[in-house]
Amino acid sequence: MTKTQSVSRRLPSLNALPAFSAAARLCSISLAARELCVTPGAISRQIKSLEESLGSQLFRRGHNSIVLTEAGHRFLAHVNGALAMLQTGASTIVPDRSQLSIRAPITLARRWLIPRIRSFCQENPGVDIAIHSLALGDAAAADITMTYVRATDATALSQAFLLDRTMAVCSPQLLALRGRSLAPAELLGLPLLLDTGDAWSWRRWCAAADIGFHPRGGSITLDTDEASIDACLSGLGVGQASPSFIEKELRSGQLVALCADVAPIVGAYSFAHAPKSLLAGQFVSWLQTQNDTAKAAFDIAAA
Repeated sequence: MTKTQSVSRRLPSLNALPAFSAAARLCSISLAARELCVTPGAISRQIKSLEESLGSQLFRRGHNSIVLTEAGHRFLAHVNGALAMLQTGASTIVPDRSQLSIRAPITLARRWLIPRIRSFCQENPGVDIAIHSLALGDAAAADITMTYVRATDATALSQAFLLDRTMAVCSPQLLALRGRSLAPAELLGLPLLLDTGDAWSWRRWCAAADIGFHPRGGSITLDTDEASIDACLSGLGVGQASPSFIEKELRSGQLVALCADVAPIVGAYSFAHAPKSLLAGQFVSWLQTQNDTAKAAFDIAAA
């Protein structure tokens, strides 16, 4: 009995092994925490507990960096082997495929997420993805929930993965009717396309252009920016749109930017994800690599 108890005391906590393996692979406590959807403090505590259990230092810690010790390298080989064996065993009783459900506003889903998500699918071939549009009224629980907030919320803006910067755009046919470029105030003499009842985007745009919002050419109000973009493509008027959502149309010349130097931030998109979901954490890591496309789209519009 005494010998058995002694062996049990020397056995490290199995809960700490994935944290140790992730930190060693990524050479970062914070990146391991993001991947495992826990706090960096939780990863540090698990590694410290593991070191105390083994009676050996596994990492050398520096300023914002960690490096495996010789003992850490030896132990990592055993840990990775054990985790791989467990994963193989689990795969014999758990279905091979996983599902990730994503809830997002319709325009973000159609014009930003869907054109980019192929790379995530290629990196995760065993994952089935379900995308639900908020506009369709789907109330099912989701692993990832993307939401929109107006620019009045400074905290939300700082935590966003995609800023909603708006520009005035129209079809080239509509612009050709005028025969010349237009000043900001002159745009208000054309039919305006509003994507909200209170003309939020247009009011922000006019404030950035230092003019009052006094439309003189009539307006059409639509309930989503997706519908507003469709109306813009149809030549019904001048609309407001994020360059990130109309990159293809700007490249092809289906839409042209007006007064391109006026491009205020009107809102932002942020996300929440299911806690302790490894798959959701992987999607979040992928998502955060995609936000550099907004500047490229803006450059196309301003060219």
